[in-house]
Amino acid sequence: MSWLTEKPIAHRGLHDNVNFPENSLAAFELAIKSGYSIELDLQLLRDNKIAVFHDVNLFRMTGVSESIRKKSSIELKNLKLLETDQAIPLFEELLELVNGKVPLLIEIKSNYFAGRFEREVLKTLDNYSGEYAIESFNPLTVLWMKENAKHILRGILSRSLLRAKMYAKITQPHFLAVNINKLKSKDDCNLLNEIPLIGYTAKSLTEFDKAKKACDNVIFEGFQP
Repeated sequence: MSWLTEKPIAHRGLHDNVNFPENSLAAFELAIKSGYSIELDLQLLRDNKIAVFHDVNLFRMTGVSESIRKKSSIELKNLKLLETDQAIPLFEELLELVNGKVPLLIEIKSNYFAGRFEREVLKTLDNYSGEYAIESFNPLTVLWMKENAKHILRGILSRSLLRAKMYAKITQPHFLAVNINKLKSKDDCNLLNEIPLIGYTAKSLTEFDKAKKACDNVIFEGFQP
């Protein structure tokens, strides 16, 4: 668990959304070469495969205005990220690339009842031996992980520390991940049971340094700390 606080975490890989699109294998490979932990997003596809992608709608990253959740893994192969040669990777492809070289902070993008998506994630991770943790804005996902995969590090994602603490009483997470704009200092945070607090997302060195005063670690993008 110490890795959660030891290395800065590259948001959606080390991307610039020009040559290295977010959540692309190129961005993940660059993060590996730079020695950063990697934050990434998962979406469940129509055929129960799992894609590494942030938005529900494909438009911002591919120009196609459709829900990724209605697509199959085969249909995604024809789409390119921001007009580069990078495709939307599957979760299994990401795991094969990383292969334990750096830790992974895995966000399950879910806003519905837990079970189906989470089981597919665990199935894909079954033979993976690298370090990782799972987090979600959906407390039902974190609760499901608590009840069905106690051995896996789990965290609550929240836009506010107050809401994170509220959900933490039920889900008993190993860490909290909170919007840095809602944090002041470690004393003000009054951490629940002194579990690690991770701040997201610093977009400059100034924001990063400020967030470090309130957090045990920081997720960053757009620069290298």
